[in-house]
Amino acid sequence: MNTFNRVVTILVLLKVILVSIAVALNKFFNFFVWKSLADKVISFATNQNIYLLGGVLIVIFAACIVLLVYEFRRRE
Repeated sequence: MNTFNRVVTILVLLKVILVSIAVALNKFFNFFVWKSLADKVISFATNQNIYLLGGVLIVIFAACIVLLVYEFRRRE
């Protein structure tokens, strides 16, 4: 994998990690109010169990961390 692809992959994974953390924290602590676009995207989440949604976001977070570790791992 060349350097450009590696940088883009790392940036995308970091963005997914940050969004997962922000959404999970917002579901529990209500830090900010979603705008209409975000409400349309996650409107299904309003009727779901908050702990189930938090668990899904933690799984996404963990998967991205694993992918980042593999990205920085030295190849033989």
